[in-house]
Amino acid sequence: MSPKYVLNYFNIQGKGEVARLLFHCKGVEFTDNQISFQDWPSHKSDHSRFPLGQMPTLEIDGHAVCQSAAINSYLAETFGLNGANASERLVINQVCETLNDFWMDYLEVWKNKTLDSDQKTAAFAELLVKDTTKLKFSFLESLLKRNHDGHGYFVGDSITLGDLVFFHTAGMVDKSLLNDFPLLTELNNRVRHSAELKSYLDSRSHPPMP
Repeated sequence: MSPKYVLNYFNIQGKGEVARLLFHCKGVEFTDNQISFQDWPSHKSDHSRFPLGQMPTLEIDGHAVCQSAAINSYLAETFGLNGANASERLVINQVCETLNDFWMDYLEVWKNKTLDSDQKTAAFAELLVKDTTKLKFSFLESLLKRNHDGHGYFVGDSITLGDLVFFHTAGMVDKSLLNDFPLLTELNNRVRHSAELKSYLDSRSHPPMP
């Protein structure tokens, strides 16, 4: 019997979306329990489902798992989306860690309460063209190019966790991020229109951020 999965997260993409993409990519049934920000305080104290008082959590046959990276890694491994061997997982881990570094830079701006809306827009635009950002995405494109000369996925012949984390991160920011990276742009479009995900992505209505 297949496990019963319940993913608990806010009604945004945020830290819960890669897990959703993993489920939809493999066509695995799960309950997408989207909790509004208004309702969250009434759920937060339920430590059987939210042991750390935070989301996302994944319930597997009623047992709660915390931390988005752990959830994503577990699902990718369980669904066969985490590479075929240690060398492929090494590439995937590099992709995920590099994108996490970029996302931490992005969140620094997003959480900066000293900036008004126009200042944040300007700061985001500046971040996307910084040398450190360009370095990260040049590195990612170099990893992609090692496999099928960059015209496939980061590893193997099909979507893995690395491609999904990349697609999700790129979709959370302005599309100009990929202007100088044609192979990453191709990858982004390849995942977006993949047979596994197109139906879900076409119907997706929850926003990237609050």
